[in-house]
Amino acid sequence: MLPIGDINPTHRRAFVMGTFALINLGVFLFLQAPLTGCDQEVFVYRWAAIPQEILAWEPLSDADLERLLGACAVEAPDKNVGVSLVTAMFLHGGIGHLLGNLIYLVVFGNNVEDRLGHVRFVLFYLLGGAAATFAFALVRPGTLTPLVGASGGIAAVLGAYLTCYPRAKVFTLVPFPLYLLAIVIPGVRIHRFLLIVAVVVLPAWLLLGGWFALQAASANAPVGDGVAYEAHVGGFVAGILLVLILDARRRRRGQPTFHPIRSSSRRR
Repeated sequence: MLPIGDINPTHRRAFVMGTFALINLGVFLFLQAPLTGCDQEVFVYRWAAIPQEILAWEPLSDADLERLLGACAVEAPDKNVGVSLVTAMFLHGGIGHLLGNLIYLVVFGNNVEDRLGHVRFVLFYLLGGAAATFAFALVRPGTLTPLVGASGGIAAVLGAYLTCYPRAKVFTLVPFPLYLLAIVIPGVRIHRFLLIVAVVVLPAWLLLGGWFALQAASANAPVGDGVAYEAHVGGFVAGILLVLILDARRRRRGQPTFHPIRSSSRRR
């Protein structure tokens, strides 16, 4: 199921979310995509997060570099492990990886930014992505494979969205025959048929709760597919915790912690 929009109006422009999306797009198109061969391998190594480096908090040894990069290891530059924890969030393994992440960021990120405010959203997103990387590193401490992608930070966004807006309605593309389940599941309805897919409206708790359950189940699968599901799980949990911590100021002021969905809602 692919989310394409929601019924959840915002009160301020999400320019931080938009900036993050543009940075991801620009890095891929102008820095990653033109590279080939050793240039590409070395670029990814320098700016990606590697679990073994994260836990040791130091770059790979010469022997591990050779295992990772092969002949390209002689071109490997000096690396700042702390910086790579952040820069890895703006790299992607391909155009499909990039677009999938950006769709989720655009659909759900603006409401979380609206909820937290611009400055706190920056802190939230970066901490959520870092927590996701650490979660993966703790589960797979000896891994040399570079971690790239915004999905750790976006998983944190999804956790925060579920916490703040569980009943918000989300427009989702669902293929045949899966969308037929909308006929029998309470609170889910088919909004529009589009040949072999349908636009289905369902509550955020069902979509995001299902997404989390799928990530957790995939993380425990005996055969991996190259996706860091453990990072998704860690980021999602971190997002729930972070939004509660960062939103504590409203509680101290006696304001409602999570504001309700307005009845006069509009679709974005």
